[in-house]
Amino acid sequence: RVPEPEKKLFRVADLMNRVQILYNSLEKNDKIELSISLKDHDLELYADQNLISQVLINLLKNALEANENNPRGKIMIIAVADNSQHPEICVTDNGPGIAEENLDKIFIPFFTTRQKGSGIGLSISRQIMRVHGGNLKVRSVPGKETVFCMNF
Repeated sequence: RVPEPEKKLFRVADLMNRVQILYNSLEKNDKIELSISLKDHDLELYADQNLISQVLINLLKNALEANENNPRGKIMIIAVADNSQHPEICVTDNGPGIAEENLDKIFIPFFTTRQKGSGIGLSISRQIMRVHGGNLKVRSVPGKETVFCMNF
């Protein structure tokens, strides 16, 4: 169960700094390049910063695992305001991608394609986004990239 969010207004730039520090503490982070792009340094979110950080770290861990055998692995976080001025944070990686037949299944609790995976991270991440009135979407081009977008 996802706890009720304790929403506060905060700058996305502060969230990105926090996520960068957490990313630096993860295993395998030294092999994969992380870049963060924030188009508007004044962009703000009204959300529970701890829960949103949890979603981002989960997406980063998944991207790291997907790229563990990629000698040119890259992960990019892009935060922007969409056309309706709603914040959007996307995590993109250049790993092997997600097979089309699995795209509908990855948010189902306990579904996993990894030997050591629990299959719970993406399900919880989507629930966290929903309790914030947002959504978590994915698109993937196998062999090229996978993009998870948090829409608020």
